Amino acid sequence: MNPKRGSRLESLANLDPYLTFLIFAVVGLGTLGIGMEARLLILWLVLLGLCLIYVEGQAMVVEYSLLNLGRGAVVGLVISLPLLLLARDALESTSARLFPLTSQAVLFQNVVLLSAPIEGMYFRGVLQRERGVVAAALFYGLGQGIMFLPGLGGFPVVLAAVVVATAVLGFVYSYVCQRYGLSASISCHATVNLVLFFLPLALDRWLSAT
Repeated sequence: MNPKRGSRLESLANLDPYLTFLIFAVVGLGTLGIGMEARLLILWLVLLGLCLIYVEGQAMVVEYSLLNLGRGAVVGLVISLPLLLLARDALESTSARLFPLTSQAVLFQNVVLLSAPIEGMYFRGVLQRERGVVAAALFYGLGQGIMFLPGLGGFPVVLAAVVVATAVLGFVYSYVCQRYGLSASISCHATVNLVLFFLPLALDRWLSAT
């Protein structure tokens, strides 16, 4: 490898985590005018790119095992199932506003297969590792506010509530990561997204079809 290229890669890998979040925020604010589906994809790709730059300098600790995945999923179910049972209609309208996507398949792909692992790797695998639980949780809430700004910009109280709620969830994901590892945290995150954002809309459509 070219020594100069290697030094450039090393300097990129040593970017301050707060600076990487600023990059994400700038891209988020700069893409407010495009469609939500494309915008979410761009923002997740930015987070993924920042994670790849980070692991160029040091390995990301995942601590994968089926047991850890199961532990994360159980915590996610304990958090989310009561909310689904008590507030399905509110969750349905919130999900439709936050993710105005074309189909149930696209919604599942976005909230479970893309959002959870990519956000988990960045906010827990990078930010939490470098700056601690509190910073990771607070920046996760702020990051969600940036992501959902187009749909909630006209409703500042709702936007603030989403930021606070996701920051609280960020603390839970960070605790699970600290206790059982990154893979458990991603599993917990994916389970919560599945129950709170996918199932309310899916159940409504499935019940309407019967």
